[in-house]
Amino acid sequence: MNASHGRLEPPNFSFPLVQTAALTRLTGGGPLAKLTLIAAPTGYGKTVLQTALFRHMRAKGLAAQWIGLDERDQTVEVLLSLLESSFFEVGGALDTTPAMHQSDEPPDERIEALLGHLSRLSEPLVLFIDNISFCDDETLGPVIDALVFRTPEDFKVIIAGTREPPMNMARARLEGNLAAIGFADLAMGEAEISALFGAPLCARLGAPALQAIARQTEGWPAAIRLMQIILQAAPDPLQTLKAFSGADEDLADMLNRQVLADFDAPARQFLLEIALLRSFCVPLCQHATADPQAAEHLARVLRQNLFIIPLDRNRTWYRLHGLFREFLIGEAERAVSTERRQAVLLRAAEWCEQAGHWSDAVDYVLSAGAFDAAAGMLERVAAHFVRDRGDLRRYIRWIERLYQANVDLGWEAAFWYVWALVFHRRYEAARQQVEHLAERVEQGGSVELLRRIEVIRIIIATYTDHLREAQARGRAWLAQRGADDPFDVATVASAIGISNGAHFDLASARETFLVAQTSVLQANSAYGVGWVTALSTMVQIHEGDYAQAWPIFETALARVREALGDSAGMTGTVALVTAKCAVERGLDREARDALTIGMRRAQSHGVADTALCGLDAAVKLWASPSGEGISITELREIAASYVPRLSHMLSCLIVQRLLRLGRLDDALLEAAQIGLHLHPAKSPPAALLEYPIGRSLYTHTAIDLDIATGRLRQAEQQIAEEARLAKAEGRWGHLVELALAEMSVSLCTQNPAPAARHLTRAISYAAKRGYKRPFRDRAEQIASLVNETRPQSWGFALDEERSFFSEICRQLPIANSHLLEQLESLDVKATLLETPTSRELELLSLIEVGLSNQQLADRLSVSVATVKWHLYNLYAKLGVSSRSAALAKGRALGLLSR
Repeated sequence: MNASHGRLEPPNFSFPLVQTAALTRLTGGGPLAKLTLIAAPTGYGKTVLQTALFRHMRAKGLAAQWIGLDERDQTVEVLLSLLESSFFEVGGALDTTPAMHQSDEPPDERIEALLGHLSRLSEPLVLFIDNISFCDDETLGPVIDALVFRTPEDFKVIIAGTREPPMNMARARLEGNLAAIGFADLAMGEAEISALFGAPLCARLGAPALQAIARQTEGWPAAIRLMQIILQAAPDPLQTLKAFSGADEDLADMLNRQVLADFDAPARQFLLEIALLRSFCVPLCQHATADPQAAEHLARVLRQNLFIIPLDRNRTWYRLHGLFREFLIGEAERAVSTERRQAVLLRAAEWCEQAGHWSDAVDYVLSAGAFDAAAGMLERVAAHFVRDRGDLRRYIRWIERLYQANVDLGWEAAFWYVWALVFHRRYEAARQQVEHLAERVEQGGSVELLRRIEVIRIIIATYTDHLREAQARGRAWLAQRGADDPFDVATVASAIGISNGAHFDLASARETFLVAQTSVLQANSAYGVGWVTALSTMVQIHEGDYAQAWPIFETALARVREALGDSAGMTGTVALVTAKCAVERGLDREARDALTIGMRRAQSHGVADTALCGLDAAVKLWASPSGEGISITELREIAASYVPRLSHMLSCLIVQRLLRLGRLDDALLEAAQIGLHLHPAKSPPAALLEYPIGRSLYTHTAIDLDIATGRLRQAEQQIAEEARLAKAEGRWGHLVELALAEMSVSLCTQNPAPAARHLTRAISYAAKRGYKRPFRDRAEQIASLVNETRPQSWGFALDEERSFFSEICRQLPIANSHLLEQLESLDVKATLLETPTSRELELLSLIEVGLSNQQLADRLSVSVATVKWHLYNLYAKLGVSSRSAALAKGRALGLLSR
């Protein structure tokens, strides 16, 4: 059956819809409440009321949309899919690559996409949701709350169910946004009963009988509708009425004696059998019942208007009223053999599978208890279910039901079950299942399937932070690659690159990401290209080269937004890494815009290190004009959805930010969470130190805390060791931060001369890489140093360094108004007037480590006067007038290592 039948349009009742008091109230001309809630037991005409109201609005030219649920629709994912189908077209099949790197799309992100669409509506709209109580998902409340409280004023919602939905009812009532309609409002009075029965039947009954009907039924529409059917066909309606009490038992008895009594045995059997089907058409009924008279039976039911509801305008698909269907199912359990019911369900499943109605097919075959047949069916359709944006939880439930029945699954069904578990981040369960599947395949499967299974192992290892395992398995897999799917090759190479990056093996990371880039281009996938671009350019971020990374990310984000939309997981991941790049370049507005996109999907898409980029950018903007709306609590929730080290790394970032904000006490409290600056000392979390990327962040945080608390000697020791590692690994951005940390230590000891040298070195590292954020974070310290240093003492060898320094200084609280002009006029031409002697070059390398003239003299066994003479000659050859300028010029000319 087409998904829209009975779901995106109201049922086509064949009887006239009565103008009830509730309908009059809702169509009386007054404005609708933001939320109209119709809550009443089964049989109170909720669907009828909504249908009448829907038709009334459409007749007046008003925009209205319909969503109808049934007993299959138990999850929020299904409701959201129907909403998406109603409001805008949603793509069907997905590449497997997106799914490999995300769970099925989380409700909150799909809600945001819907809200974005609704915010752009050009006219008022009313949304009808019928049978909401079928959805018993615990996350339903936030969906309803979003539709009610976060949509434009002229967007209205009308919801019907047997009970109140789990939403913020108190807020709706308090804000005057709720109009509640209960069973008392839906009960039919004498006037409505008369309208439903029609003049001929009312004349036969008389007013006293109508009063008795209203009294006996207490206005219950289902009972009144049933009485209409029975009394209309009765030779003596008054005599028939005397036998009716209005109790549930009487309803069942009357259905048996009066309604079904009019059907001969074959027609009655047909009704009991089609009650097993949640919806049906003539061909389905014919195939399922194998009854050659199925079309005639169905036509008779329609003629008698016997609680059957057309689901489409063409009247090809139908369903039975829920109350009537429940009765018929109960009768079928007594009157139809188990074998016959199973045969009907299996034939229905066969027809549905051939017609492409996979979900109904699987449900019917499982309802028949034919578990082996269900396993065979899932083997054929597993990839279809798991690759769709549909209800993946249902697929998992189906498979687990088969496992409970001790049914052996086929390889494809089991393979996609593992992927479904991965999508839901049930990694341990996925790991167990993949090993079980691998054992089976090794005993008789194909090499191709074994390689596909190995890809899952690699992905699970990556997402559970077993990066060494992912790296080892990935390298072995790539070494044997042949005619593998390009997505698989790109996925495996990316997993290796992620591990290389976390270990700061940046040269190897470049090599593996080149393999990923080459492979993913063969697939012509915007998703795959965006994913590999985000991961491969992480190498520049590890290096601190934001000048090179920024244009790549800026372009990549624009392309992925155009191709996939802002709600796509890949768009969010690219946006998070773009935000990191922007914030480090000092582009706060651009960083905030990227975070607005990226944070929507941060909990569901990406790996730990791409998520870390977004968290880092958000923390750096937090408590600033550009950080409005950023919540540390929400950032912690995002981090908690990943591997443990991400939460610990977030704590490091928060400590650093608190120190920049001057909140030392708060920083110390946060630091205690990861074992920093505790007395007695506490070991840091093992997960934080497992990989160099975590160890480095922990060390930088410890250095900042040591400086802030006056433990300067300990800070200097850690700076020296970390600088050695950073230089060996090519982490120039970290060298910028460490040079500035050395500057801070020097300023704390009232020693501005070495502080200026450290600042100069930091600028020499940062200028060509566009790394500005650390200088902004230390603006006050740098301003005090610049204010106390003569402009002529700043010697920069390259124009980009002078320009970079001038740009930084323009953002500083400089006391001397003429200082900036003097700084900008510095002579920075990198020319060498004469080649320095070996002794002068030795002096240059020694002053780089900060030795004083006396220390130089002692080291070289000469007098201080001789040292000064050598330095004078050196400065003249370099064309500078100070130590800092000599060092800058020496680096620019390659006389010193950078």
